[in-house]
Amino acid sequence: MTKILLVDDEASIRNMMRMTLELDGYQVLVAENGPTALKIFRETSPDVVLLDVRLPGIDGIEVLSRIKAIDADAEVVIITGHGDMDMAVEALRKEASNFLAKPVSEELLGLSIKRSLEKIALRNKLKQYTRNLETLVREANVELEKAYQFRENIIENCPDALVCIRKGGEIIIFNSAAERLLGYKKHEVIGKMNIVSIYPQGVAKQIMKLMRSNDLGGPGILQKREATLIDKWGKEIPVSISAAILYDSGQESGSVGVFTDIREKLKLEKQLLRSEKLSSLGKLSAGIAHEINQPLTGVLTFAHLLLRKYKGDERTRKDLETIVRETTRIRGIVQGILDFARETRMQKKPYRIEKVLDQTLEIIVHQQRFFGIALEKDYDPSIPEIVVDSNLMEQVFMNIILNALDAMDGTGTLRVTTRLRDQWAEVSFQDSGHGMPEEILDKIFDPFFTTKDSTEGMGMGLGLAVSYGIVRGHNGDIQVTSKPGEGTTFTLRLPVGEAATEGPPPGYNLD
Repeated sequence: MTKILLVDDEASIRNMMRMTLELDGYQVLVAENGPTALKIFRETSPDVVLLDVRLPGIDGIEVLSRIKAIDADAEVVIITGHGDMDMAVEALRKEASNFLAKPVSEELLGLSIKRSLEKIALRNKLKQYTRNLETLVREANVELEKAYQFRENIIENCPDALVCIRKGGEIIIFNSAAERLLGYKKHEVIGKMNIVSIYPQGVAKQIMKLMRSNDLGGPGILQKREATLIDKWGKEIPVSISAAILYDSGQESGSVGVFTDIREKLKLEKQLLRSEKLSSLGKLSAGIAHEINQPLTGVLTFAHLLLRKYKGDERTRKDLETIVRETTRIRGIVQGILDFARETRMQKKPYRIEKVLDQTLEIIVHQQRFFGIALEKDYDPSIPEIVVDSNLMEQVFMNIILNALDAMDGTGTLRVTTRLRDQWAEVSFQDSGHGMPEEILDKIFDPFFTTKDSTEGMGMGLGLAVSYGIVRGHNGDIQVTSKPGEGTTFTLRLPVGEAATEGPPPGYNLD
């Protein structure tokens, strides 16, 4: 029976999760603190550890480190509550298998445990395969067919990309996961392509040098290390690589590498760090804005009084008007900062999302900047009502649409689409504007980042940061795709029905 160690200092949570897991057929061991958990782990070697971050005495991050010191392959799922996102990022860096946000749904808990068990089974198979590979090669004359079937089953069922090469770099094994990761088909690669083709220039030699060194697992072994691959279309893909040199009669005959796509992991870390940064910056900005507002109001008040006093003095009046104009602009900047930092309670009600969209578009389509823009709408009528704050959501839609108009310079097409996907409503805004390079895409949700000329009153770089916060407040998220010269697409994902209480869409973080 699969053993699960549950570590949480709250008795109610322990009891609830234990009953749930026992009903699913697992043997559950419980601990209320770090020392007890470590003792149970040493004595029983559980298959999976469910570990709360906040524990008395030794916190969950330290317990994770000690468990990994005992068993580097231990499957540890971190459970975190609100405000623990920085600790969740640290847990990922210390090779936690996953992290779940409280309250944990039964479905998500079961799925996380299932994935951990699958990883254990796969890891055991791969270890066994690696240990036996040299023996299987020597016995190939007798066991050729059996070895072939064994190899094919393991390789093809491996969820990570597995690539094997002969000495010299010729690729001889390229599994289905490698096809999905790199875009090549087996017939394009096996016996035709050298391993250097899937690495940036010079990286393949560096990998082989590391495998022959004593630094990362000993000679012939390369333990988990981040690297970059190049896919069929020249795009860089960040991966985690584990590799080993294959020997035949004591001589190098080739090598095998296992590549794990870490794009989602890196994206998750970036979102976690962004959420934490937005929270901290919001609090700081609010404090600064409040301090600026008081003297600013005094300056503006006395400037207006002086305008009345010197209205007949043309030169003085112009100087005072400049002071009023610039002070008013500063006040607008301060108000934008306060909007960014606000923590007002949302007034959520059920709405048809297309109604909120049409209300927003109705405001914009009659503006001069919309003249020359073709509007295309494609709404999915199957989307039910969504629980949102309609005023705030209109603000989000307005920000995205106005940015799209600026990108199209008075001519082009704006396509607004809604789709229902797996209990999540997707709202997409696709423009035919000039697009953005990747280095800008990574910054557009950062506060005060803007490509517009703020000296001309075009923006302070807070619109998308505020919009991101609003969407996150609705348990949703925003994705952006763009290429220079090919336009930009903003896609909002908002929860529908039961998903509205379950947190962000799969693959997204909680603030």
